[in-house]
Amino acid sequence: MSEEMVVSESFIITCVGIFCAALGGVLTCALRSRCTKIKCCCVECDRQVISEAQLSRTNVEIPPV
Repeated sequence: MSEEMVVSESFIITCVGIFCAALGGVLTCALRSRCTKIKCCCVECDRQVISEAQLSRTNVEIPPV
């Protein structure tokens, strides 16, 4: 009894969506982190972090809906 797994377009779209959501979550964590050097799997990033003093002086305005 050999049963083949049928891969539909919906399955592929779902897998791509899950992968993109996971990647977005990892990138969000990396952007919010205060680390200057980030290594994840085979990706490495050296970056300049905005100081807390600069963050407190920044005014973020959300436009009314």
